[in-house]
This record gives sequence, structure tokens and C-alpha cells, in this order.
Amino acid sequence: MTIQNVTIVGANGNLGSIVLKALLTADPPFQRVTILRRASSRLSEPLHPSIRVIEVLTWTASTLTEPLTGEDAVIACFPLADVNAHFALADAAADAGVKRFIPADYGSVDARSPRARALVSLFDNKVRVREHLEQLAAASSSGFTWTSLVNGHFFDWGLTNGFLHFYPETQTAEILGDGTQKSSLSTLHRVAQAVVSVLQRPDETANRVLMVQSFCVSQLDVLSALERATGTQWKAEFRDTDAFIAEKKTLADAGDKEAIEDLVFALGVIEGNWEEEEDFAMELLGLKEDENLDRVVAGALRR
Repeated sequence: MTIQNVTIVGANGNLGSIVLKALLTADPPFQRVTILRRASSRLSEPLHPSIRVIEVLTWTASTLTEPLTGEDAVIACFPLADVNAHFALADAAADAGVKRFIPADYGSVDARSPRARALVSLFDNKVRVREHLEQLAAASSSGFTWTSLVNGHFFDWGLTNGFLHFYPETQTAEILGDGTQKSSLSTLHRVAQAVVSVLQRPDETANRVLMVQSFCVSQLDVLSALERATGTQWKAEFRDTDAFIAEKKTLADAGDKEAIEDLVFALGVIEGNWEEEEDFAMELLGLKEDENLDRVVAGALRR
């Protein structure tokens, strides 16, 4: 199997924009990169000669099949809030003869975790999409396959916006437990590298969940890197993990969206060590070296 023509959906998002850049600079290059979007989506017209843009007025399997015909791979980088939109895209890809589908998984934690699914419905949606892809692959006569990437928290994105509970403006941090538990974290660039690597290794990566990282570090490791980068001592508040989760679950059940994000954060901390998992795929994907924590932290703070 060879992947030459690639369609990306969600190219204007935080991750999608980085994945798009990685697709355009891949070596060897892809023959064609397509942005598929709703006609109502806002996105400046690309100038790169290998990009084409296709707009659709309605988002159904029947309306998406024709735009995906002739494509080898489809990459979903748009939110999983509407799971039916992802089902429609996957169905269209299978009907169009697409060879590889990469869903919008990119998990802070593996969605197969019973605790994750019980705490946050998003992970249940991710499992539903995976199961749907498994069914499509099993029924396909045209070689439809899929790959899900699980990467831990988006590190550079989450470090500066408070998602990881480090707050550069006040130089404070909220630490779960004693802060020594290690978890896998990935920069957006590392996730984009992994996407390209999957497409370059279609046979080895077919119908699999693959786990990747930039590094596997503890919250205290990150705190120390932040202190080195700023040249100052930060103030850390240590929270009991179980109490934190119970508090946020109560708020989330009452409709607090920020509390849902806090639960995702906690799950990534306590269940996110990919180096202990069978699906850890850094070597398989040719991503043999971790990124440098200090350099990544310093770069994130400069942006």
C-alpha cells in the first residue's frame, strides 16, 4: 500500500494547522494534499501549489463520498462533539475506496480506559468511532484501514493556556498527588510527525492504536523546567488526586465544561504513561528520540 493523495478535515484548528504543515513538508512528498471543509468554515485560501480545497454544503456520507473518491488517506482533526459527523466521514471514506483513516483520537488518555469513559463522555465517543472503524475495515472489499493515535496531553498548547494547571502569568502550579507520577506528553509538532509517519508506514500501522510522546515526565519535572526557564521559584499547590477528581466530577455532572477539562487533565496525569504500554510505537514510527523538555518549555513560554 502506498499513500499519495491525502485529505485533511479540520485544517484550521490548533492541531490541524500543524498537521497540514507536516503533510506539506513530508519527505518524500505526498502527491496531493486536500483540505475538505464545510462551505461555512472560515479558512484563508492556501497558497501552496500542492493544496486543493473542496467545500461541501451538507455533511453526510452521501455528499462526502464524491470529494473523497481518489484519495488514499483521510485525517480527521476536528472536535468529536458531534460523533455522527465523524461516522459520516468514515462511512464516506470507506465507500470512496480510501485506504487509511486517521480519526480525531489524539487522546490525553487511552479511550479504552473504563475510568476515562466513566468520567468523561468524550472518551466514550472516541471508542464508538474506533469500533465503527473496525466494523468498516472488517466489511471492506477495497482495503479500508484505520490508525488511532494516542499522544497524551498536547504539551506546548496546554502549558501556556492553563490546561496542564501550570500558570506562567502567576508562576503557580496545581500538582496532583506528590507530583512524581510520570505521564507521556506530546507537542503538536510531535503528533503531526506521527501522523505523517503512519502514512509513510501504512502496512505496519494498519488497524492499530499507536501511542506516541515527546517525553514521559512528571509534573515536578515540568515544574523544574519552568523554574529553569524563568529563573524564578514557582509556588505549587499539591492536591489529593481522588478528592480532585471527585470534586470535578460533581461539577462536570452539573454542566461545568471547565470541570470536564480538569477531569481530562487528571486522567492524563494518572493514566498516561505510554512507555508501560504494549501499543507504545515510537520505534515503529521512526520517532526514536524524545524531544528536549527544557527546549520545549522555553519555546512555549516565548510564544
